Amino acid sequence: MSEQLNGLATNEELIGKGITSEGIQKEVEQLTNKLNKPSEALRKINITAKKIRKIKENDIRFSDPILRQNDNAIIFPHTINVIQGQAGVHKSRLAEFICSAMLKRNGFNNELLGFKRENFDANNTVVYVDTERNLYEQFPYALQCIQMKAGYEKKDHPQNFKYISLLEIPRKERFGALDDYLKQLKQETKNPLFIVLDVSTDCIEDFNKTDKSMELIDLMNVAINEHDVVFLCLIHENPKSEKARGHFGTELMNKASTVMQVSYEKDSKNSDTDLIKIRYLKCRSTARHTPFYAKYSEEQKGLILASVDDINEVMSGRKQKADLKVVCEHLEMYLGDDTQLTRRELLDKLMEALAASEKTIEDRLKEICQKKLPLQDQNGKECSLAKDKSNKEIKYFYVANG
Repeated sequence: MSEQLNGLATNEELIGKGITSEGIQKEVEQLTNKLNKPSEALRKINITAKKIRKIKENDIRFSDPILRQNDNAIIFPHTINVIQGQAGVHKSRLAEFICSAMLKRNGFNNELLGFKRENFDANNTVVYVDTERNLYEQFPYALQCIQMKAGYEKKDHPQNFKYISLLEIPRKERFGALDDYLKQLKQETKNPLFIVLDVSTDCIEDFNKTDKSMELIDLMNVAINEHDVVFLCLIHENPKSEKARGHFGTELMNKASTVMQVSYEKDSKNSDTDLIKIRYLKCRSTARHTPFYAKYSEEQKGLILASVDDINEVMSGRKQKADLKVVCEHLEMYLGDDTQLTRRELLDKLMEALAASEKTIEDRLKEICQKKLPLQDQNGKECSLAKDKSNKEIKYFYVANG
């Protein structure tokens, strides 16, 4: 502090400029108080540390999920979650089913692709933020579908269903507008908020800029830690890639608890089929779930669960070949949680799942190891397949890349 005070003008210089000695003393006292006063950030750190200390004294009870898909726990309180995929793979329609499950009336019989909220007594407020669809047909129709799947009529206006469009807001103003709207919502309702951002990259000025991306990431982080809020972010993948778009996409994957990928399943010639695959790329709170499959129904103007015959028709050719991508997906399920399997255990699992010969599976594993094909663990981190030959029995496991 003495070094900073030494940089001040001398008493004689200040008095010469008409500043009194009392004024000088007051300035010195103010500066001294300012230097001795903890910053706002330090004050928050200390408050949080005390809060954590108090929680740490007791047994920790982890939160139950708020949403399941069949028996699988999908979404938990106070989390950021993601649906990613290429354009046109029905990401929004999948989000609509999840919203309907969160709004569904007690006793209403609708399966909703197996999605169901854990506590039917919980009065969640679903908030749908759209940035893409037009305001006269596309977005209102989507809202109608959500309500009707949840047991409401078109003309109903459920109190716990809110929706806005940012389409008419200039891109550089969208983050501020969204921030203002969420602050308004917190004053209007005490209900837990389930907020869908469709699509999330359109809520910020530039998803390739670090500072703009972090504005929205920070807003979500603050919201889930200070309030009863859950986010479901929809995001496009880069063309011909499984990577979520831009710097925002990279940061979003790091922060997300559950990441679902929507894509068209490929046939044996690597062409798109009409079978839609919903795959779990990341499950922070559970083991990674197996994928499930859906199809678009022209009759119902929406998604329906694919039948076993639909799945087998597409997958049979790929299973016979033990397609590399399919093998990688199974490895992610078997080893993604740091599990190690012996050679025999892994071969038996893959042979049974893919209906392939031992030699074929051996060839695929050898290629995956040698080429260091990228795999993901249950936290979405990129890994490679490795094997340990030091013991009598060979073991396969994941090693982190980078």
